[in-house]
Amino acid sequence: MANSRERPGNDAPLIESFIEGRARLRSPLLRDKALASQLSAGLLAVGGVTRAEANPRTGGLLLEYDKSRLPLERIMDAAPVLQRVAALEKLPAPERPAALASLLEKLRELLG
Repeated sequence: MANSRERPGNDAPLIESFIEGRARLRSPLLRDKALASQLSAGLLAVGGVTRAEANPRTGGLLLEYDKSRLPLERIMDAAPVLQRVAALEKLPAPERPAALASLLEKLRELLG
């Protein structure tokens, strides 16, 4: 079992920790201020998300949501799409914003 404090690599999951109503995401991709900001703004556009605070210094993002508006079942349905954000590291930097926008659109479709 991996230690939750290990630094993620290209194959590491984006979701570092999860409890109902709150998730912590971590990826070297989030060290890019523009992408971290794009992800935060995109997540905040999802109904029920109450906080999406990125920290480019640590490569982390704290996501909080209203569990009455976003039940666990819907979050779990969207988790695979969210996990694909970490794979954007493998793309050339100029392609990442458009790819992230596409994933955020899929999340909005799934979560409403």
